[in-house]
Amino acid sequence: MDASIIIPVYNAEKYLKKCLESVINQKTKYKYEIIVINDGSTDNSLNILKIYSNKIKIIDKPNSGPGDSRNKGLELASGKYILFVDSDDYVSDNFVEKMLDTIIQNEADIVICDYYRVTTNNIKYFNKGEAGIYLKNNFNKVLLMEFHSCNKIFKKELFNYETYPTDMLFEDVVLVSKLILKANKIVKINDPLYYYRKNGNSTTNIINDSNYDILKATKIIEKDFIANNYKDEIEFLYINNILVDLIIKIFKSTKTDKIKEVKRLKKKVIEKYPFWYKNNYLKNQRISKRLYLLFLRYNMYGIINLVFKSR
Repeated sequence: MDASIIIPVYNAEKYLKKCLESVINQKTKYKYEIIVINDGSTDNSLNILKIYSNKIKIIDKPNSGPGDSRNKGLELASGKYILFVDSDDYVSDNFVEKMLDTIIQNEADIVICDYYRVTTNNIKYFNKGEAGIYLKNNFNKVLLMEFHSCNKIFKKELFNYETYPTDMLFEDVVLVSKLILKANKIVKINDPLYYYRKNGNSTTNIINDSNYDILKATKIIEKDFIANNYKDEIEFLYINNILVDLIIKIFKSTKTDKIKEVKRLKKKVIEKYPFWYKNNYLKNQRISKRLYLLFLRYNMYGIINLVFKSR
């Protein structure tokens, strides 16, 4: 078997057919299996899966989260290479062909592609980094290309002794960063082969306790980054994950104590990286992001709050 495609499913009835048909109808010379883990869905997802039972392997289990579901898929996978697809997303019909061609021809450990972000109103192309071949100890740029599992193909042996955390969200931040640091060669291509559906009701778009798992994930990976001489990169991830993504979600939320919470999170970053605003990667960020960080640095919370309130 050339590749295994692992799809965790939880209450995905709205988009599941499109996802499955995009994976089943690949135009490729390669042999691949589709392993679908139904993670205790309470909607019609399992019945939809059964329609395709002659083309996919279905594992039905109690709900335990996406990390555990992916781990179960990895245990059962017989392919030499591993791909992940989320159940509300879909892929181009040459996804398998292009990803396998690239990883095999380059004798790489990981290949990363670009993707489209799909919303109700439009589809937007996202270039996730500079195309090229990256070798070990030179993964600076790769470590800033985001740690999604789904726009990548991995050599299966990379997962030896490695699993997704099962007690948190942002589990792929932890494992994918570890696999990148473990790799010897990584290839980035500009082809947008994956369609990521941005769901406004997704857990990661609602402020609750699980949103703070991004702070937990960033703390977990910090030691490995520093041990591999990627201090600037982990500092930038603290800036991007906490000062930007998490704090902006808080500003957009209806929390009554949002300024207090913003100050608390900002203090956590400053304690680790007091001169974060001098990070080398900030100068290449878009002007709106740099302006926001300037306001945040100088405690201009009223202006930031006003901007997000007006949107």
